Parts: sequence; C-alpha cells; structure tokens
Amino acid sequence: MPIRWSRIHAELGLSPTPLTHAMVMRAIEARMAEYDDLDWKQALPPEVEKKRLEFAKDVAAMANTRGGLIVYGVREENERAVELTGVSNGERDRQTLRSFANRYVRPLVDGLLIEALDGEDGAPGLIAVYVPPSPDAPHVIGDTNAMGVPFRYETDTNWMSENQLERAYRDRFSRRADDRAALSALIDDLAPEIDLLKGVWVAVAARPVAPVPLLSSHPEREQVTATMLNALELVSEMFGKPQGRVPVLNELLPNGAIINPRNGLRRWVVRSNHYSADPHDLVDCALVELHHDGSVALAMGLWAFLRGARVSDRVADIRPVPIRLVDAVIAEAIALVSTHVRGLGGVGTILTRAALLWDDLPRDFPLVAIDNQLGGGALSTLYHPVQEARGVRNPKAVEASFSADYDVTALRGVARQLADDLSQQFGMRGSSIPK
Repeated sequence: MPIRWSRIHAELGLSPTPLTHAMVMRAIEARMAEYDDLDWKQALPPEVEKKRLEFAKDVAAMANTRGGLIVYGVREENERAVELTGVSNGERDRQTLRSFANRYVRPLVDGLLIEALDGEDGAPGLIAVYVPPSPDAPHVIGDTNAMGVPFRYETDTNWMSENQLERAYRDRFSRRADDRAALSALIDDLAPEIDLLKGVWVAVAARPVAPVPLLSSHPEREQVTATMLNALELVSEMFGKPQGRVPVLNELLPNGAIINPRNGLRRWVVRSNHYSADPHDLVDCALVELHHDGSVALAMGLWAFLRGARVSDRVADIRPVPIRLVDAVIAEAIALVSTHVRGLGGVGTILTRAALLWDDLPRDFPLVAIDNQLGGGALSTLYHPVQEARGVRNPKAVEASFSADYDVTALRGVARQLADDLSQQFGMRGSSIPK
C-alpha cells in the first residue's frame, strides 16, 4: 500500500493520494521545515550497530508520539529541506531498514511502510519511511541490557523519563478499553434505527485506531459512492470467481441510495428504504454508515433473503440464521472498511466487531443456522437446519484487527476469522469464506 498521507501532503494542501518523488521535490523547493512528524535525512544509516539503533530510535520515537514520515535523500539546513541528494532505494536497501526496525523495536510497529520514490529523467531516488501512530505505544528500542523509550518533541528525539513511561503504559491500556467501547457504541447506535421485529440482523462495526487525516472538509458524496462500488469489486476478488458468493449490498440497497447517500452526524448514511417519506419508518433490511473519521457501521437483515424462499417445517419456533449470508455480509463489510479507510488516507490498525442482533422476545426461540446447500455444493430452493449445527440463545460478538494496507489474501483471512468465530458458536466447523 502506498503512503497516502503525511506532513508533506498537509503542507502542500493535497488530499490523500500516493506520495511521489515530485511531491518531495515541491517540498524541497518550498524549503519545508521539519516537524515532530517529518524528518529529513541526507543518507541511509550505515550497517553499524550505533547507526542501526539510531534508525530504530527514529521509528520508535514517531510511533510513540503521533507517527510521521522520514525521508532519506534530502539534505537539510537549520531543519529545512534544501537539496535533493538521493539514496540507493532498491529492494535490498529497503529490506535492510525493515530488518533494523524488526530487530531493535519492541513491540513491532504495525503498519510501517518503507517505500522507494523514483525520480524522472535520472533524478536521484528517495526512500520514504512512514511510521503510523501506534496503538501499542510505548515502543522500546535496544538490545540485551541497553534499552530505552524515545519520543518526538518538536524536531528533537528525547528519552522518556520513568514518570512519562508509566503514563504511556497507562494510556495504552486506556486506549484499548476506549477502542472496544467505541466499537460497541457503533453497533448500539444502529439498533434503534432497524426493524428487529422482522428477524435476525448481522451488524459489523470498524474503526481505525489512528485518526485519519484532518482534511479541510468531509468526504464528498461522489467519493462515498465510489467507495461503495469499489468495495463490491474488492469483495469479488476476496471470494474468487470459482467459489462465488451471495451478493448482499447491491441486492438490498437501491441504486438511488448508493449514488445519493444522505447526510448524517459526521457521516454519510445509506438506507434500503431510501425513498420512504414516513418519519416513523425503521430501516427495513439494510443500513450503512460511513463516518468521516474512517469508522464504518452496517446492519443487514438476514430475513430479507428468505422472502419467497421455502423454509423447512423443522425451523418452526426458532430464529433462522442463513449462515452463508452471514459470511457474505462480513466479507463485504471488511472490503467496505478497507476501501473507506484507504480512501481517506488512513493507515495502521483497524479494529472490527461482528454481532447478531434480534428482538429479545420471545426468549425461548433459539437462533438456528440454516442453509440451502445440498451435497456436492449444489443449491436448493429449500432452506433447512445445518446438519451439524445446534441452537444458540446468546451468540457472542466477535472481534478482529487488521491493517489498512492488507492485500486481498490478508483481508479474506480477516473476514474468514470473524465468520468462523460466529459459525463455530453454532457448533459448525467454520464458514464458507474460502481460504
């Protein structure tokens, strides 16, 4: 994944877009100053112990503060960029830097990006190292008995005192509790808007740990539409053509809702009953919220896909859960989250939660996994209980984390983990999401 946001973008007045050699040249021409999140370096660190530790110190210091960008190949004077000098930026050079960080920084910095920036017409190349703000801070550097915790203060790198270190660890544990509470709140906010009396819903919420760039304005309507459409293409890659999948978003959301999302409180809202003029109407079968801060919340009514289908008599007095549809919703949600966060220039860790929602009464109706799959993978028009499944009265919400720069294979793995965790609560071996 390319570096899509940095101090260079902000100072040049750019929107999130891949960092280029030309952008760095503009920064040099403007004599851009260093900040706590921007550091100019003329040369790569030589492969000697002291210089290796110096690089690790720079990475850990930014991760322990608010993240930032280190650019190798730019000479500075009085903390301002003045000249392009260039550095060797081949795969081996970048892998050497990564190995320094992996060896000396603990815990590892998730989402660290080390990218080559090549100039045109023979211009010297650069290496850009993007360090995301880390949910695992404080990060320690060193080896054996020589260890310390660095942080950035303006353009300087200092060492944490004992009191600062104590506060940093306390902040880490507090952040984790706050993140879990925020995920729960995203799902809780959906419940009053949807019609739980109609059946079981699957809800997914996600939020980036590091804040997305503070842009001058919120994402435009056209960007939200593009995000929705791009997510549908991504989820097709995640499933792969041979396996196929049940489409969800484009089945339940009218085209008018996707191309014309409505404004909400610091978010865009897409509803399946987009054209309803009755203020009393609850969302009938699909609700998607794309927040300006990169968070995503969605709820899909599983019962909506059973309309017109035949259901076995064995599923009386239960709440049927078409389990393959749960898998489809989770996969599309992960694709949507990844697309939304990347479009806003977000990086680093994303936390996500998936849960089943239903009306509490009557309490003696268990949730039962149903499917319409016959032997050999053929599909039937009749839904029936999954053979090895059992009824569940209180399935737990499940959680996972992933990085904004994950590729298709890794995103599929995250979706499969969430879907497996839900399926296995019904006694099943796993989900239908391919490995």
